[in-house]
Amino acid sequence: MFKKTLAAAAILGAFAGSAFAADVTLYGVIDTGFSYMNTSKDGADDTNTFQMKTGQQAGNRFGLKGTEDLGNGMKVGFVLENGFDADDGTFDSNGDNRIFGREALLFVEGAFGHVGFGRAGQLAGGAGSYALAGSNIHPFSTGWGTVGASTAVFGATAGRFDNMITYKTPTFAGLTVYAQYSFDNNTQTDDVEWNGTEFAKKHGTEGKATVDRYYAIGAQYKVGGFEGVAIVDSINYNSKYYRGGNGSKDGSFDDDALSVTLGAAYNFGVVKAYLNGQYFDNSKTFGKKGLIQYTTVGEVKNADGKVEFKGVEGYGVNLGLDVPAFGGTAKFAVGYGEAEQTEVAAGEDTPELKIYQVAAGYIYPLSKRTSVWAAADYVSGDYNKAAKQADTDVTEFIFGMTHKF
Repeated sequence: MFKKTLAAAAILGAFAGSAFAADVTLYGVIDTGFSYMNTSKDGADDTNTFQMKTGQQAGNRFGLKGTEDLGNGMKVGFVLENGFDADDGTFDSNGDNRIFGREALLFVEGAFGHVGFGRAGQLAGGAGSYALAGSNIHPFSTGWGTVGASTAVFGATAGRFDNMITYKTPTFAGLTVYAQYSFDNNTQTDDVEWNGTEFAKKHGTEGKATVDRYYAIGAQYKVGGFEGVAIVDSINYNSKYYRGGNGSKDGSFDDDALSVTLGAAYNFGVVKAYLNGQYFDNSKTFGKKGLIQYTTVGEVKNADGKVEFKGVEGYGVNLGLDVPAFGGTAKFAVGYGEAEQTEVAAGEDTPELKIYQVAAGYIYPLSKRTSVWAAADYVSGDYNKAAKQADTDVTEFIFGMTHKF
């Protein structure tokens, strides 16, 4: 800790001297490994890939965090966290044009609780200061890469949002309550809007209905070897939305996305058991990211002749185990989920998708900061005829090393 604090102080040397009154820590994670994947689609030849991949068991990051004691039981703190890909040195998918794409947070806490401001992970995710649905309720969290992900059978996102306010109550008898609101989920995207003459790229106004906004409330309960979480969250879709390539000139989501996520874990000593599930409605996506999923949303014209976009509705359930073995930890998980389009045009069949997942892995600590690991999963996607997509099976095997500093 002392060496990291000195390093952080050196990096921050250009700042005002008052900054050194804070307790500042430099930290990070470097995770690099390999992935073999076989994808089999009905009516097509199998595809096989073998790649170096990064950020699989743990997301690569480099960050600074610190706190300052304000007295009277209050303190102020910050987290600035950058994500990167170790195999090529670029920003990860959270970066876009952000220096700190994983987290950029300023917070104040005291007897009243904790209030944070800035870019942060959502409650129903697995990353960041406020994640309630990660490794605490699933052995593979939201995935080692795409292996074993609880979100493979969920519809709601598990991401990070800009312009977020998060409130966390003091913990009472093991219970902590959280609330979140984002004024503008993603400032780095432009929606395409029909202005009467042409399609124009533009970003809406923060806090207005022309941008996506997010809200959530959640609770975490810990006592002994038990932990339980409950989260309700929603994305308020912007009032103008155009999905490129479908020929629509004007459209919107008539309903907001809603999800209810429940999870629990109990440590029996010889084994730790996990159970979680999610109901979701009007989600834009469902399934194993980039491999087996709904990749579009439905389109239906309302009584006024305007386009309304329809998401998917469904549920998913995961079971998992952690088993101490040979100095490391063996991990096992199974998951099932199904979803259908929320509404279709008159006379059309409803597109549906069912997903089955089985995963196993093992992580072994070489030291307090370095681990080696391996994992594999098999995921099967069963589409009905109306979905107009081929049934798909994906088998993936990954292995690598993670170092924390």
